[in-house]
Amino acid sequence: MGRNKLRKSYSSLWESKRGIAVPVTFLMLFVSLTLIVSATYYFAVTKINVDSQGLKVSAAKQRMLSLADTIQSIMWSSGSYEIYEFEDLGGKFKVDPTAKRLVMNLTDDSFYDVFFNSSIGRVAYELPPSEDSNDYFFLRGDSRAVVNQSSSTMTQLYIAMGATSPEITLSYRPLAGSTVVEPGNEKPTNNLRIYVINLNSSQTMTMQGKFRLKTTCVNVTSTWKNYDFLNPITVMTLKVSLDGAVGTVSLPISSNVNGALVDLETVICNIRIQSAGES
Repeated sequence: MGRNKLRKSYSSLWESKRGIAVPVTFLMLFVSLTLIVSATYYFAVTKINVDSQGLKVSAAKQRMLSLADTIQSIMWSSGSYEIYEFEDLGGKFKVDPTAKRLVMNLTDDSFYDVFFNSSIGRVAYELPPSEDSNDYFFLRGDSRAVVNQSSSTMTQLYIAMGATSPEITLSYRPLAGSTVVEPGNEKPTNNLRIYVINLNSSQTMTMQGKFRLKTTCVNVTSTWKNYDFLNPITVMTLKVSLDGAVGTVSLPISSNVNGALVDLETVICNIRIQSAGES
């Protein structure tokens, strides 16, 4: 009888443990499954947010490319303008007319003359955070501070790290060229022409959300400088500093034993960017 009672006691204890183990097991499974679902949801939401921001970055690139095309369409045509709409892409659009100082000088072995020293402005779109928005690269143009080929664009549209986040920056660099007029009685005359796109008459502003811009070609102006060289020269160098980036262009010069005449023309296209609601 004693042994039967003991066996019954152990049997009851075993059944009791089994009864407790079942709900504990289900509780552990439930907690584990909840953690898995929560982690999966977190990573899914994070991935969706990253993808969404990536799409906005791609859209911002396209809008800035389109803005560059809009400005291109009014360049060199005084009084022409375009209205441009920018979508809400989660970033900030900024116009800074005092940015991008351009300094240009003409030089050879014994000659040096600074003929341009002014800010020419820039526009930028401050991007929202994204995994693919931190690389420095050009969407249009390249890093050269000056170009002298008719096939090269004056536009510089690039992504770089700004003060707090990556920015898509649109600005312009000078383009240089030279031609030779038929030699006169004494000296050949050389025409040097430098083209500049100037944004410094634009409205200083920061805009968010959806907005409209008015881009206007205010005017096209020219300034002249004349140089009379008494000795033969074969080349002059245009040295450019654009916001700290330095570049040079060699311009061939035709001369004779009497020297050469050089006419330097700086052609400036003044572009104004402003809110479309203001004149």
